[in-house]
Amino acid sequence: MTISTDDVRRLLVSDAADAVLILVQGHTDVVPAQQLDSDEYRGALQVVSRSDLIEHTHGAQLSEQQMAEEAAKLDSEISELGA
Repeated sequence: MTISTDDVRRLLVSDAADAVLILVQGHTDVVPAQQLDSDEYRGALQVVSRSDLIEHTHGAQLSEQQMAEEAAKLDSEISELGA
């Protein structure tokens, strides 16, 4: 599994208002959206933004199980892309 429950948790608790979960060079990271244009993150795959995840879950406080389910969905979407 590429996307873990911990990745979803890190995204949701990030201090950056515009936090984005990305996949870059085989690992995940949570960064502010404006950093996506930097040399360090150029070419990164944007998995989901915190605002999109919150909207998708209707702003609900997610349990561990729900975070695991969201991680599995995101991981499946990435697998379908062949990333």
